[in-house]
Amino acid sequence: MISEITLHRARFALALLLAGLLAACSSGLKVRSDEDPNADFGSYGTWNFFPELGVEGGYNSPVFGEHFRAAISREMTERGYRQSSDPDLFVNVTIRSDDKVKMKSYTAPYMSGGYYSRPGSPYYGSAMGLGVGSVRRATEITEASVFIDLVDNASDGLVWQGVAVTEANEATAKRLRDAIYTAVNRVFEQFPYSARP
Repeated sequence: MISEITLHRARFALALLLAGLLAACSSGLKVRSDEDPNADFGSYGTWNFFPELGVEGGYNSPVFGEHFRAAISREMTERGYRQSSDPDLFVNVTIRSDDKVKMKSYTAPYMSGGYYSRPGSPYYGSAMGLGVGSVRRATEITEASVFIDLVDNASDGLVWQGVAVTEANEATAKRLRDAIYTAVNRVFEQFPYSARP
């Protein structure tokens, strides 16, 4: 039996992961897409969501699904697609996290030299200098990915997938809704199709 504490921790962890992933003002947000070259995008006019999105199941909070559903509905409607109980396309949203090691190189100035004097001479001084060295540091990070899938209802085949990837952090936890809308918008910028007339 899962305790309430474990359930709360899991939901909180996912919230942080999504917040980091979907950081609207994060310059590290990377977006890519792929499509089935054999798919006939001109034949699609209707769409709907899977009954339960991947991001809604398990320990996930239903609020994530609500935000994704609203943001994706807006994008599909703007492209002329109509929501239907028997759609041409089904939409799913899933999330994955990967722990990675990030290497960062930076330069570090340092002082060098010391005092000197010549034997038998009253003169002394310093031979100080400034050097620059290179330092590499390893940092453990969590990289999070959100996948938005469009699935052909007739063939059950994946015809298009958009992915948003970033380093997860706590920066935008308080602006989760705006971050989700921004990330979905960035992903759908990669989707060049409109509904058939």
